[in-house]
Amino acid sequence: MPMLSTKFAPPRVSPGAVIREDLLSRLQSAGESRLFLVIGGAGFGKSTLLAQWRQALVKDGATVAWMSVTPDDGEAETFVAHLGGALRHAGVSMLAESGSGIDGDPHFLVAPLINAVMEWGDEVYLLLDDFHQAETASVLPVVQTLIDHAPANLHLVVASRRDPPLLLGRWRAMGELCEIGSDELGFDLREAHAFLKAYLDPAIAMDTAHRLHGQADGWPIGLQLLSLSMKANPRRRDHAVALHPGAPGLSEYLAEDVLAGLPADLLDFLQQISILRRYNLDVARHLTRSDEAERFIRYIEESNLFVQAVDAPGESQWYRFHPMFQEFLAQRLRTSGADLACLHERASAWFEKRGLLGDAVQHALAMDDLDYLVALLERVQPPQKNVSHLSQFVRWLQRVPLERLSQHPSLLLLGAWGAVMTVRTAQAEEWLARFELLPDAVAHRDQVLLLWAALATQRDDAALCAQWLAPIAEAPLNNLFLEQVRTSLYVPALSSLGQHMAARRYLNSAAARASRGSTHEMALIGALSTALVALFEGQLLELEQIASTTLAKAEQSHGRRSVSACHCAALLAFAYCEFGRNEAAHEALANRLDILHFSVPEFMIVAALAHARLQPRAAAMDYLREREEYFRERDLDRCAANMLAERIRLLLLDADWRRAEGPLVALEDLRQAHVTTPQHAEVSVLAALAKARLVLARGQPELAIQVLDSIQGLIREYGRGTWTTSSAILRCLALDHLGRDEEAQDCLREAVLQGYRMGLSRTFLDEGEPLRRLLAKLGSLGREELDRYRIALLSHVANAPLDQDAGPERGALVIDAPTLTPREVEILALLEQSMSNKRIALALNLSLQTVKWNLRNIFAKLGISSRYEAILFARRHGGYR
Repeated sequence: MPMLSTKFAPPRVSPGAVIREDLLSRLQSAGESRLFLVIGGAGFGKSTLLAQWRQALVKDGATVAWMSVTPDDGEAETFVAHLGGALRHAGVSMLAESGSGIDGDPHFLVAPLINAVMEWGDEVYLLLDDFHQAETASVLPVVQTLIDHAPANLHLVVASRRDPPLLLGRWRAMGELCEIGSDELGFDLREAHAFLKAYLDPAIAMDTAHRLHGQADGWPIGLQLLSLSMKANPRRRDHAVALHPGAPGLSEYLAEDVLAGLPADLLDFLQQISILRRYNLDVARHLTRSDEAERFIRYIEESNLFVQAVDAPGESQWYRFHPMFQEFLAQRLRTSGADLACLHERASAWFEKRGLLGDAVQHALAMDDLDYLVALLERVQPPQKNVSHLSQFVRWLQRVPLERLSQHPSLLLLGAWGAVMTVRTAQAEEWLARFELLPDAVAHRDQVLLLWAALATQRDDAALCAQWLAPIAEAPLNNLFLEQVRTSLYVPALSSLGQHMAARRYLNSAAARASRGSTHEMALIGALSTALVALFEGQLLELEQIASTTLAKAEQSHGRRSVSACHCAALLAFAYCEFGRNEAAHEALANRLDILHFSVPEFMIVAALAHARLQPRAAAMDYLREREEYFRERDLDRCAANMLAERIRLLLLDADWRRAEGPLVALEDLRQAHVTTPQHAEVSVLAALAKARLVLARGQPELAIQVLDSIQGLIREYGRGTWTTSSAILRCLALDHLGRDEEAQDCLREAVLQGYRMGLSRTFLDEGEPLRRLLAKLGSLGREELDRYRIALLSHVANAPLDQDAGPERGALVIDAPTLTPREVEILALLEQSMSNKRIALALNLSLQTVKWNLRNIFAKLGISSRYEAILFARRHGGYR
């Protein structure tokens, strides 16, 4: 029969195509298997993956036959004839043509193929692409026979949109079957970034790549369509754009490649359930009122119609559609004339009845029926103890006009709590002020005081916060949540005002009992107050212990991105930066910075400082300027002062005191604006320390001592440990400039003793060579542990890694990259992506010990001692290759 040679030609692999290294490694390591199944929905890159593997197989000397299956291959004789054509095209000598056999017996049909492959002798890989197009009752027995009777040198590779109905249990049990599914075919973030760099913009930012990857949900063709959409809108290149169903390419692709040929009743079913974020059989049946719901869902799952199983409580299996496919279906539903309000009302009632309140409210919102929404919100008020639910609840309440909300005092009060928890300060103040005008406010005096205290904290007014709480500080509130909130507010307020002992006594009092031993999120935030006291006192070792323990509880009980977990992470990252554990700081802040940018002032400050200290110098300066502007816009002057002080410190590390004068003037302006305000004593101390550094850099040690003397009263009053140590270090440097060696040595001894108690490292290291010289002259401190600490500081100062973006003009060391083995290059490339040792071992199919051994070799060759330095090396060299 005449055959089209294009059936036997694999698709070309574009030079810019993302090499699916992990999947190719999986296939290659299972290369001796009898059968390979690559199953995934449309556009998941099955053909590209097989084409890439084919290239690798051919390079290894294997014989590879390719057949693109089409609906024309639905008859057994035609299918087998094309199999023979594929083998001949690959060079396999066919001694006999396959025939019709005896009554189409599969054994007779495939016997010539099996014999030819056996006679060929070399390893033969027969790749069948789009096999789902020929899964007929005639073809399936042929393929089953081919699998069951294949010679040892024949390996059948099948790519399909659904699992073929073949008997494969024996081969699976024998380890002769390699399977790759949709979940594995989707791009991970690294692959998506590589794809976007090749097809959209070589300089695309990682944040943009992250957003696009999330929108496409790993779907390769979706990412390609998004790239096309962004190319068509170049002015929006720096932002992820929504790919709407009407966008060029998406509708055509889904209509022609996915929905073509589906029965009308199934299409109608798909469109109706597209209003559901997740669905199971019960809700689908209730929503669509279809007797065929069970059969339809089974077909959807078997056909891989962009559906994924999801974990949900209960015995029912839940599913969700791919977001882009769901939106495509929803758009078709909107244009179909269906009664959307009726569908959403059915869905809302079903979810409410089963206690799935988030889904119930989402559908109520979609109905655009204010009466129904308010009635539902009245019925489903979340408990106050659940911070995450409160955060969600306020977003729902914002859809209700304030005048209408005022008619429901309990909703208004709960909305104020939700707005406070999500740091919607202005919204909370508006709702709370309105609530105080209602008769119900008198009965909720305790909550009103707590809310005003929380808002004072968000406005960075610790003194006002303490004033609001004073009337109820010791009173039993008869509500665990309210008592936990009180602890989380009152303790930091006292400590930030210098009343550290009072704060610690309160933590141990009966009034704070509700925050001890509970895993409720507000209880964990209250327990974290101890870490804030340690922060103010400068006891960073204690802070690390408390925050790390609380973080483990928060992540386990409420998730990695919960408010409690993010607060713990911010404190830990700050401490880790001080300890020089930059990799741990990176890990703590990963995927949390967006939440920490909109928090209460103390956590925003430590998160911003930690993040800046993990960046290259230029990037850190830009980031600090951006955060300063953000804080100024919100009248958070103490936060802005911290950003200015950090900028000055960075500039002086480069001996650039002239450029540091501008930020110092701005910092002085802030100090003068708040000179009489107790809660802004920190601004005065930061300004004085920054000025002392600057005048030291200009060679004015006497002036530096005068400046430091001016803040000693504030340092004693507020008892901030890091202020005390920094002041002592700067004083000893000034005394050394003046030749007052004995006084300088005494001052440095006191600083080292304080630093040892608090666990400080970076505070000393950032003073550079002048301090190193003084530490070297200091001699023994009379205690073994102090001497070890001093020697460790000396070692770190002497070997501190150079700044990431330091150039030759600033004396940066130019490293001649040593020769790494290919395996070490692979590991270093994955390390650059901040992968853990375990993840690297899994990605490269190595043992954990092998990865650790290779890392030790890499460290030795590069002359470094930590993963973080290895990451810096890889990034400095553009990814070591």
